[in-house]
Amino acid sequence: MKVKITIETRQTVNGETESLTHTATGILREQARDRHSLTYLLDGIHHEMFIDLPEHEIRVIRNWDEKNVLVYHENVHHVMDYQTPVGGMQLGFNTKYLEIDRIHSDAVLSILIVYQVTQFGNPVSDNEVRIKLTEMS
Repeated sequence: MKVKITIETRQTVNGETESLTHTATGILREQARDRHSLTYLLDGIHHEMFIDLPEHEIRVIRNWDEKNVLVYHENVHHVMDYQTPVGGMQLGFNTKYLEIDRIHSDAVLSILIVYQVTQFGNPVSDNEVRIKLTEMS
């Protein structure tokens, strides 16, 4: 199904908080019972998000690169080589809270991820991402 994706982010670094809102259009597919994939283009980067309700996990693959995958699983610290236009850097994603809501009055899916980004084990930022998927006709 074609969906509108609204992504609201809040990031706090050294006590300074920045909030951003992104919108995109994507395709949401049910892969199996309670397992979905969402494909979308954001800021020129292809994203494939896998939403696994039974495992309570979200995986995001950027630019078709299996090595460039973000894993959000509550109380798990995932370390990866994060690729940017100027090169890669090792970043950690410490997921503190993950909520996936399928029963939402104005959305197909609503997701909340609260996590901390680390570099070499040291905290860099505190983050909150809210993702809302709304069916398009």
